Amino acid sequence: MTDADDLAGRRILVTGGRGFLGSAVVRRLESLGAEPLAVGSRQHDLTEQSAVRDMYAALAPDMVVHAAAAVGGIAANAANPGRFLYANALMGLMVLEEARVAGVDKVVMVSTTCSYPAVVPLPMREDDIWSGKPAGVTGPYGMAKRLLHEACVTYAEQYGFSSTVLVLANLYGPGDHLGATGHVVPMLIDRFLTAQRSGAPSVTNWGTGTATREFLHVDDAARAVTRALAVRTGPEPINVGTGVETSIRQLSDCIQDIVGYTGRVEWDDSKPDGQAKRYLSVERAADVLGWRAEIDLAQGLAESVHRYAEQLS
Repeated sequence: MTDADDLAGRRILVTGGRGFLGSAVVRRLESLGAEPLAVGSRQHDLTEQSAVRDMYAALAPDMVVHAAAAVGGIAANAANPGRFLYANALMGLMVLEEARVAGVDKVVMVSTTCSYPAVVPLPMREDDIWSGKPAGVTGPYGMAKRLLHEACVTYAEQYGFSSTVLVLANLYGPGDHLGATGHVVPMLIDRFLTAQRSGAPSVTNWGTGTATREFLHVDDAARAVTRALAVRTGPEPINVGTGVETSIRQLSDCIQDIVGYTGRVEWDDSKPDGQAKRYLSVERAADVLGWRAEIDLAQGLAESVHRYAEQLS
């Protein structure tokens, strides 16, 4: 059986369906013959229980992908810790509870590596998520997502409700938000493209560049989401990533080369690096989902730079 065999004709609600990940999931579902129901915050306030209940009544989905989130880069997290914790926890709980009440077959809950503790053995394994407090400025966002991990487990225990938590590595690819409040990949692409076009003699990046992250193309993430919908899983979290560690300096160098920028690159070490190291163990995704990432980082970055350059032209 293929994912298309399992999902064709199914009505699948995608919260955040017009966002970065959600749009990729919708495209993937369409390619599999499913009927994606993309919703955004302008249509339904997912922090309001009555609005979520009305959404389920109106759309009658068979399954749900909860990809909506209040999210941003280091600066946005530092400025909005309370809002990020409140909104993300409440949205996830409302979506899960009202899915149960509505008789939905399954929920795939999108989570984040920010749910992992500040200090954890590498590569990060799912069983270590509760071994300490989430790290740094993204801690409140990570704690909200961690609460939803536990909600999925307890809903399986009490109600027999089917759900899967996917802990995604840092996403990149076409459709992400450009600008100073975005994630590191589009922020660096925007910075280098702008400097290249303006003839700026230098660009300045935050931190030292020594922090490491793992970068997953959004189309690979969308494949993992649809796979999680299609196969039998438990509620325990599943890491979704490449398993490859890349420093921010390496990422910057790669993007600089693709853009063709020849000016100086300076690093402002008065700004935070975030967590020093972060990359995932991906064995559970291979074992449970039969999924592995397919898109190489250099290939994916080249595609992303080309798309962003078209947007800026």
